[in-house]
Amino acid sequence: MSHPFVWVPGGGARHASGDVVPLPGVEFPEGVVVSTLCGAEVSAETGEVAWLWGTCRDCDERTRELVGLESLAEVERRAGRVVRS
Repeated sequence: MSHPFVWVPGGGARHASGDVVPLPGVEFPEGVVVSTLCGAEVSAETGEVAWLWGTCRDCDERTRELVGLESLAEVERRAGRVVRS
């Protein structure tokens, strides 16, 4: 299943973007400025360490909306966790 977004590490976090990844790659080349679903513009970073960064919560929430999943706040509420702001 394809989604209307791709994940990209940049700015110290994994973000989601609706930008088109340039051919022939499956990820944005290092240094390409990408618009994210949280409204930030980040310079794409590559490598294994960058993919291990934490996920931007705002991008995560937006992707959940796009694919019809419940919000992180709702998941945390059901699990009895304190919601982070």
